[in-house]
Amino acid sequence: MIYIKSAVLALSLSNFLYGQTANVRGEPAHAGILDKALDLVGPVPAASPPHKERFGEFVRSTIGPVPLMGEAAGAAIEQWMNTPKEWGQGWDAFAKRFGSNLAYNGIRQTITYGGSLMLDEDSRYFASGRTGFWPRTRHALVSTFTARHTDGRVSFSYSSTAGVIGASAISSTWGPEAWKGPGQIAKNAGISFASTAAFNVVREFLPNILRHARK
Repeated sequence: MIYIKSAVLALSLSNFLYGQTANVRGEPAHAGILDKALDLVGPVPAASPPHKERFGEFVRSTIGPVPLMGEAAGAAIEQWMNTPKEWGQGWDAFAKRFGSNLAYNGIRQTITYGGSLMLDEDSRYFASGRTGFWPRTRHALVSTFTARHTDGRVSFSYSSTAGVIGASAISSTWGPEAWKGPGQIAKNAGISFASTAAFNVVREFLPNILRHARK
């Protein structure tokens, strides 16, 4: 399910970006739209963005087009797999799954955003700037658990980790009985980390794929 969701996101972004007006050089008119959509920075580390810009990133990651498409795709997949089965089928069940996914993401992003301000952590995804499939993939996977600081350091990301664990724990309160308990909370957190890692791989490679496809 994780990889299907990431593939749906990639396909949706590709269709959206190809629909943009091209300039005389055949490049997208809005050159930065892909990086903004993917919350992508790099490959050179940028200085810590001002508070207004960071808040804008928080809003995009909470209710922007990428999370809306991603959570809708996730709800559709969950509907197809009938998970959780207690919610059944039909449009009411889909709305419940979609709403639950949006609420989970909102809680996760809020905790991450608040923690990143207090701990001076930049949890955006930074492109590796490396060559080769495995070095770039390794960078994408490791970035799931790391953050950058204004002095250039890269360290374990307490804010994003707390966001995943906190959202998994809080979402268990409105979910079915099968979602409750430390074991299930840990499982849901693990799925969320794996989903983020898969999307980081998309973030790392999709811009190159689209740019090569336009040549």
